[in-house]
Amino acid sequence: MRIEQLQLFEFKGSFDPDNFESIENNEIFKSIGRSISNAFLEFSNFPVSTITKLDFTTRSNILNNLVVDQIKENCQSDRFRYYSNLTNTRRSFAILDEKYILFFKKSPVSNVKTNQDDIIKNQELGKHVLFVAYHLDEFWSSITKLEFQYFSSPNNITYTYDISEFISYEILELVEPEISKPSIQIRKDVQKGA
Repeated sequence: MRIEQLQLFEFKGSFDPDNFESIENNEIFKSIGRSISNAFLEFSNFPVSTITKLDFTTRSNILNNLVVDQIKENCQSDRFRYYSNLTNTRRSFAILDEKYILFFKKSPVSNVKTNQDDIIKNQELGKHVLFVAYHLDEFWSSITKLEFQYFSSPNNITYTYDISEFISYEILELVEPEISKPSIQIRKDVQKGA
């Protein structure tokens, strides 16, 4: 009896950075940048008093849920297909040009070590896997960098492609609060020693 295990995807060749960075992908990269910017803007509108009560993992999950929702809404095309999740996981992903699987994560890209995570980061799938990693400043007040990361093992990033130029920055008009000055009067009829 012969048992054959079918792969989810057909066999892939070597990763070609020039092909991935081609000009024809720029519109998709711009859509990704806008989507992540929109998600961050939406996240930034949550009440600070609520966000600061949450631990970093919960914040990251909320932000990433907003990111994948924006990606799903804004990036679908003939060349870019979004999938809600992998079987038995909550990982959303997209496939670009039938060659690349894209996962969306807040940087640093770290997960609880699982067999599935090792398979993904060891490039053991039939397509090249890249993470779209968005970096935040230490106060979670802005996106500082947006890049693709290609792992060759769980702890080894062998390729990065910075697309920070596609982050859409909203110019927020800062309005200084009006501070009422206390009215202070000096009474002249105060007697000394009274």
